[in-house]
Formats: sequence, C-alpha cells, structure tokens
Amino acid sequence: MASDLRTRAVLAPTMLAIVGGVYWLDWSQALGLRQGVLSAAVLGLCGLGGVHEFATLLRSGGFAVAKRTLLTMTLALLVSSFWFVWGHVDHELYPLVLGTLLLLFPLAVRSLGKDDMRAGLERQGATLLGFIYVAWPVYLAMGTCLRHLPSVLYVVLVCKGGDIGGYCLGRLFGRHKLIPHISPGKTIEGALGSLAASMVLAVVLRDALLLPRVDLPLWGALGVGALLNFTTQTGDLIESLLKRRCGAKDSSRLLPAHGGILDLIDSLLFSFCAWFLVLVRLT
Repeated sequence: MASDLRTRAVLAPTMLAIVGGVYWLDWSQALGLRQGVLSAAVLGLCGLGGVHEFATLLRSGGFAVAKRTLLTMTLALLVSSFWFVWGHVDHELYPLVLGTLLLLFPLAVRSLGKDDMRAGLERQGATLLGFIYVAWPVYLAMGTCLRHLPSVLYVVLVCKGGDIGGYCLGRLFGRHKLIPHISPGKTIEGALGSLAASMVLAVVLRDALLLPRVDLPLWGALGVGALLNFTTQTGDLIESLLKRRCGAKDSSRLLPAHGGILDLIDSLLFSFCAWFLVLVRLT
C-alpha cells in the first residue's frame, strides 16, 4: 500500500505535467497545427488503447468480442473527426451512426450462420458495447478539442479533481461503503467529497477556461460540476463492474499503481458525452 502511494505521488504529477505540456503546445499552436488537433490526436491514441484493453479484458472473462473489427471501426471513427470543421452537430453525428451500422451489420449477418449461433449474439453485444462505451465518447472528446479546446481541459480538471478529492476525503473520513459488491474501497463520504471538489473546481475554473465563448453563470457552473461528477463516478463504477465480472484488478499493467489506459480514462468517458451536449447547447 505504501509503495502504491509513493508510485501514485510520482506518476500523477508526471501525467498532469504531460497533459499541461500537450495543452500548451496545442493552445499556442507552437507546432504550427490547427488548434485542437494535437490534443485530439492524443485522445484518439488513448481511445484506441482503451478499446484494445476493453476487448482484451472481456475476452479474458470468457466473452466473445470481435476485437479486430472493433479496433478497425474505432480507428476509422476517430480519424474521421479530423475531416470536417466541427460546429454543425447534424454533420458531427453522421460518423457515429454510420460507424455503428458498419460495425454491427456484418456481425449480425455473420451470426446467422449455423456455426456462429452460440456466440453470435454475444459477440454483437460485447463488440457494440465497446464501440459505444469507449469509441463514441472519445470521438466526441476529440470533437470538443476542435470546437473549443479550453473546455476539454476544463472537463479533465473538474473530473480528475473530483477523483482526487474523493480519494483523499474517502481515505480520511470514509466509514460507510458506497457500493461494496462492485468497488469495496469507495465510501459515501468519499463520493460526497468528490462531488464537492468537482463543484468548486467547476466554479473556480469557468472564467479562466470557458469565457468568452462559453458563458456559464454561477448556477450553471454548479450544475455542470454536479453533472460531470455524477458521470465521472458512474464511469468509474461501470469499469469496476467490468473488471470484477472478468476477474481482473486492472484493465492492463501499463501504468504502475494506476492500471491501464482504460483505468485512466474510465471516469472521463460519460463526462465527455455530457459536456459535449452542454457545449452544443451553450454555443
């Protein structure tokens, strides 16, 4: 436990420094790229890694997943985000609909075969879950980078700040288990601390990262903080459910004491979707 805490104490600031460096290079356009492209590319790589870990995790739990098909369609979806100017939501949703159909239809046809009847429906469901659970949110996050880059940092800081606040307060004051059959370490006190941290950060950071393009009043910032924290905690619990069902502690061993890429982005997935809807409404 002490070793894990020391590793986290070193790795967390390092990752924050990397995020900050990527954001600065992107925001300042120091590399000569269109603003948002670098951050979107980094998120896209995380999305591919997350989908790969998702498929590997479910296969280890005995589920049938069309891993190659899922990775191919995820790559196509994420690359498509660079092909048009974001700002027209009807156009932005075309790749989601088309990609989902191109993913699901061949699997559905394949399941009609006599030899594929047993696993065909499961393969459709598990593969589609990975596409919607990981690829969709990352695609929308990439689009948010290209729509309004500072708001991506806003979401990350509000969500991860809530994670850190919940972890610290849960360790200090946690007494009552939140949902022990899925995540034994989470407590009600930690969840409330996480909520408070996210709401405070949502208010404190709104002027620095959202104005002038995204005008979010005080009550709106409090509501967004609560919304993002709810989706953050839910995303974390959903991934915990997947790992528990598959008998795994982490999605991979890529990051010491943190797990894999999916462990790193799980709390952001639903939050990116929620913020995209808010951003479209506000702009």
